[in-house]
Amino acid sequence: MVKVAIHGFINIDIIGLVDKFTETDQETKLKNLQLTPGGSAANVAVGLSRLGEEVYFLGAIGDDIYTSYLLDNLENTRLDYVQIIRGKPSGTAMALVDGSGLRTMYTYPGANVNYNLKNVPKEFYEEITHLHLSSPYLEVAESFFQWKEENIDLKISLDPSTLLTKKGLSYLLPILSKTDILFLNHSELNDLFPEQDIDYSIRRLHELGIKQVFIKLGKEGALSSVLSGGTYKRIQLPALQVEAIDSTGSGDAFAVGALYGIIREWPQELILQTGINLGGRVVSQIGSRKGLPFTLE
Repeated sequence: MVKVAIHGFINIDIIGLVDKFTETDQETKLKNLQLTPGGSAANVAVGLSRLGEEVYFLGAIGDDIYTSYLLDNLENTRLDYVQIIRGKPSGTAMALVDGSGLRTMYTYPGANVNYNLKNVPKEFYEEITHLHLSSPYLEVAESFFQWKEENIDLKISLDPSTLLTKKGLSYLLPILSKTDILFLNHSELNDLFPEQDIDYSIRRLHELGIKQVFIKLGKEGALSSVLSGGTYKRIQLPALQVEAIDSTGSGDAFAVGALYGIIREWPQELILQTGINLGGRVVSQIGSRKGLPFTLE
């Protein structure tokens, strides 16, 4: 039986809707403002839990007015190793979404960067079969990869986010070289391989030892590339035709669908299609979790 753990950010999301983004020193009216639970790793944990997976969330929450709210909204996720950091505020993300569903986001990490792996017992991580790292703090993420030395059967998937990819390929090499499954969007791929085409970039990622690569392409859909026997198979599928209201959390939903299929060893095309389907459900609603389903039917 697959035992899944998710580590990364858990945040309060403050989401404002505008007709269009304003320029510097200008002011515009918000059409809507919502405060919702978020954070990329927490979104993935909740998404997989809703689909019936037993998921352990390994994240840090601040000691503030949002503590209970964030914990309660992790739903059926296992909270055995969630850490509440005394004297630290919870992570916060402020997002503005324009009329076409595009967004800008500003993130304050808060307690997220204070997760202490020394408080996770060895007998737990020796039994984990899949660990997903989503927008992790790099120094903490590097420690998670040491689990592979104690657990040779452990698969690690990584969704680094722009906060890490903007630092460039050399900065991320220590963890990319140990990653089994990688999730990126097109912008993040370009951060790692500036002005290179997708085929070259994917080939370089496989040369690092990454066996499975997903590239999220927004309105153009997504692609998957799987390395096997020294060659790789690449497929691309179109996006769902939906009215995009808010793209917040769509990449997390894509990861939920893909990971759900990977855990079940589904065919490559079905894994990719499931990721696209879940990502499409989320962009049609405001907030990162409202569109996450409880069943794939």
